[in-house]
Amino acid sequence: MKKSVFLKITSSQYEEKLQPNGEAFVRELELEDSIEICTEGVLYDKENATYILYEESKEMGMENMKTLLKLKDEELHIRRYTKEADDDMDMVLKQGMLNITRYKAPMLPGMDIEIYTNKMQHELDDEGYGTIYVDYKIKFDQIFSRRNILEIEVKPTESLSIKGGGKA
Repeated sequence: MKKSVFLKITSSQYEEKLQPNGEAFVRELELEDSIEICTEGVLYDKENATYILYEESKEMGMENMKTLLKLKDEELHIRRYTKEADDDMDMVLKQGMLNITRYKAPMLPGMDIEIYTNKMQHELDDEGYGTIYVDYKIKFDQIFSRRNILEIEVKPTESLSIKGGGKA
């Protein structure tokens, strides 16, 4: 059964800097950008996985784009797509795993990126409510490297459950 959920999605991007600390260095994170999005989505379970589907916002330049989150075991798969195949993006986030994927952002050409997941955890209850937390490093070729922290809070909405099947 599908049900409506409220999503609070926070994505923070940090620059990593090495700072001297005695004879060694410590890695410090300096916040560069943070975005918080509150939206409604649909949550459902299928084949031992939890799925969350939501539409991206026009304000972010992602009109007609949907994002599908698939949480199975200790892996988060994020797929952003439109009807046009060249706008698709797939990311697989699993602690300790390096993933290379194609990324398309509004107003930018597609590019290959490396994603290394430092930490991935979730605390979703049996109803699918709770939080998903991912700390990952993203690298575009040799020119851009940032640390991202993604937090997704899933809460119930006051609307009734949506019955029916269908593919997302």
